[in-house]
Amino acid sequence: MYTFFSLAISAFFVCFIIGTAFTFQKYLENGNVQLPKASRLMLVLEMAILFLSVYLRLFLAILSPDGDSAYFTAIIRSLLEKPWSGLYARSGITYPPLFNYTFYLLGLLMQILGIPLHWSYRSFVFFVKLPSICCEFLMALLIYRIAAKFTGESIPNTQGILPCRGSHIIALALILLNPGCIFITSYISQVDAIYSFFMLLTLYLILNRRLKTAYFSFASAILFKFQTIFITPVLIFAIIQQVFLENFNWKRFFSHLCAGLSAIACMAISYLPFVYDFKKRAFCEGGMFLNFTSSLESYGYASQNAYNFWTLLGYNYRYSSSKLGPLTCDTWNIIFILLLVALSSALFVAARKERDILPLLAALLTSGTFCFAVKMMARYLYPAVIFLILAYAMRPTLRRLICALSFSITFFLGMFFTYRIYPPKRYYEGFLASRLISLLLLLSFGFLIRTIWCERNGNRH
Repeated sequence: MYTFFSLAISAFFVCFIIGTAFTFQKYLENGNVQLPKASRLMLVLEMAILFLSVYLRLFLAILSPDGDSAYFTAIIRSLLEKPWSGLYARSGITYPPLFNYTFYLLGLLMQILGIPLHWSYRSFVFFVKLPSICCEFLMALLIYRIAAKFTGESIPNTQGILPCRGSHIIALALILLNPGCIFITSYISQVDAIYSFFMLLTLYLILNRRLKTAYFSFASAILFKFQTIFITPVLIFAIIQQVFLENFNWKRFFSHLCAGLSAIACMAISYLPFVYDFKKRAFCEGGMFLNFTSSLESYGYASQNAYNFWTLLGYNYRYSSSKLGPLTCDTWNIIFILLLVALSSALFVAARKERDILPLLAALLTSGTFCFAVKMMARYLYPAVIFLILAYAMRPTLRRLICALSFSITFFLGMFFTYRIYPPKRYYEGFLASRLISLLLLLSFGFLIRTIWCERNGNRH
């Protein structure tokens, strides 16, 4: 099987190189107009980044069955072989419906192709990683399109062919060659890229003033992973801005209300096959909310190798019911989240006319929740990295670049140490590296706040 994949990857790259050469030649011979040398260089760099990123992902995707590969085996078999009704009552902790639908279809495809449904087979591991890998490239495409739109507004395209894309190259490299993103998706086999894509799509739709569609994208993200609720305030900010503050009228208000309620209805309907027994005509034990409550109550530690504020204080793998001073970690968690929402709200009010503030606020909410909330895991920082790359692509300043780089480095270190150096069974409280990574994360978070504050005061460099 390894030989088969080696040959398949080799064949892919032959086709890729031929396609790249053909595309490049077409750009060079676009009518009678020749691209300037700078644009040719940009195009070569973009193709090189794409080539290298595809190679790394396809190569690493067949190396390791780590992460959730064993879980994928169990859930795909369960979806294919057992009735769906009562899934959450039987399984307890599992992903929301869209995850189940996706991997049910993937399981059907593997059965058609004759691929064994077990994590010990490289072909199985490769296929369960594919959805996340595809989502990373879709995120790169969205970021590229947003960057072209926002930077293109102020950069004249004198050649009439391609805009100046200097910052696009860095943005593409930040996401496609990001070691943390490659490690978690292609090597470790985690699905954070899927729900992060829908979170990014929600921001994309908001920025393009397609708010009604954003409701459904946001609902889709939640139906892949509940951590999507971290950016709920950003959607609320967008509703306030685009519905209430800009030419408010009741017809438009009720139109958006209907769209929002429709998105909620779709979420409820998606749960029905799993929580309702159509033969008995009754809801299964726990009903619709069992999936959410079991996820909320799971992993009840202040930090589970999240390398955040709690790890810095030595509370890694201590239960969230433990006390910190006069209050429990759970109580501090509520206080921190309320303060974070208040801070992001104040920053939105101060800079609501700046459209490119939204990715920074999304990053602030996601990273702030990761830093100070309880029950966090290392990979929950993934969306914040994506939002900061988007923020840099929209306004390529040095401060935004530092934010994207610092969080990318911290994310990779946290993931690498969690999975490769000190996994849960080897962790001990005297582990110094976890404290240092936690400190770097908090410093990065502080610099993010400073960046937003400076831009709010007109310093955009």
